[in-house]
Amino acid sequence: MKNFILLLIAITALYSCSKDNDVATSETSKGNILLSTRIANSDGTSGSAYMQLINKITPRTINNKRALPTSYSVPPIIIGKEIYQIPGFSMQNDLIIRHKLDGNQLIEDMTTVLPAKSGAVSLVKHDNKIYISMNYLGKILILDHSTLKKIGDIDLSIYGVGDQNPDPGIMVIRDGLLFVGLNQLVGGYTPTKERAESDVLIVDTKTDKIIKKITNRTAQFSMPTKPEADEKSIFIDENNDIYINCISGFGGLGHKSGFLRIKSGETEFDKNYTFDITSTPVKNGKYNPSYLIHIDYFKDGELYATGNVNEYYSPTPSYTKDKTVVSYKINLRNKTIEKLDLPRSNNYGASVNIVDHQVLFGLSTETGNGFYSYDIKIGKVSDSPIINTEGYPEAISRIQ
Repeated sequence: MKNFILLLIAITALYSCSKDNDVATSETSKGNILLSTRIANSDGTSGSAYMQLINKITPRTINNKRALPTSYSVPPIIIGKEIYQIPGFSMQNDLIIRHKLDGNQLIEDMTTVLPAKSGAVSLVKHDNKIYISMNYLGKILILDHSTLKKIGDIDLSIYGVGDQNPDPGIMVIRDGLLFVGLNQLVGGYTPTKERAESDVLIVDTKTDKIIKKITNRTAQFSMPTKPEADEKSIFIDENNDIYINCISGFGGLGHKSGFLRIKSGETEFDKNYTFDITSTPVKNGKYNPSYLIHIDYFKDGELYATGNVNEYYSPTPSYTKDKTVVSYKINLRNKTIEKLDLPRSNNYGASVNIVDHQVLFGLSTETGNGFYSYDIKIGKVSDSPIINTEGYPEAISRIQ
């Protein structure tokens, strides 16, 4: 089981694809829609990633000739017109690089060096402060937004379970409070099998002091927030409620998986809300998702996701050949799950982003590699990618 989980994280692949039908330079270098792709080395834990601008969502094939290199481990993080690169679990560098959208072009703005081997997986901004969760170090780093200079840090070591590191994951700020998912990883990339619990730390951004840690034990979930590559795994809806996607050992520990909620104005888990995706009937689906990989919230409880179905793995898992990733429409309030009529993907193609009224699923399937679309208004999916990519489709978002 341990090897299964490690392989799931370090997906082994060497990827290349055709560069036919490349779009014009002017289309790939300018615009206000940021697209990123990733090409893995044979070890799966390293490789190359690229980001570029496009001006509209239309059928096309994109290459990386005019793209900028970006972090292999975490998709670009967009805050307003700023785009941040952070290293994530990758050991390729210890840098934060900030770009800004200037007109319809990306301009490099500022770079700073993080502590060595920080495992920085999440970055959020509040007033003139930037908070960065450093998974490997068990700390939250605080930077001045204007200069990217260090203001301070918050040591979380006393909140570790099983070791001195609670493994801070993805964060969100609501009403001046910083909510941090603690993944409590022990000896690898998962918690212990015996601890099906979810911890969230709450920090006062006025003082940068820890208020408290809250724990949910009744849901039997673990790993609140996806510790890498999904900044949306903790989010705030239009009712100011916080929802948290718990990925629970990637479905390999026997824990349940799903959503927890912290209601508006509250600093405790909502005792009346648990959404277990591993046991809820799936419309049009043969199996339940073992966990959700990427999510994006629309409105009125409506959320779109990609999920891994562990039943689709072959006896000797191949994370490029096995098509285990399924696309879903989910309602958080009604607690419903619907499988969408999109082809299954491998683990490298699992992104989901809402751009205007289209849900763009970044999938690598038997029939195509790129961004497939789902039209929210009419409920129709594309038969093939509307944007074909060189490398695995990682993320696509409009810069507001």
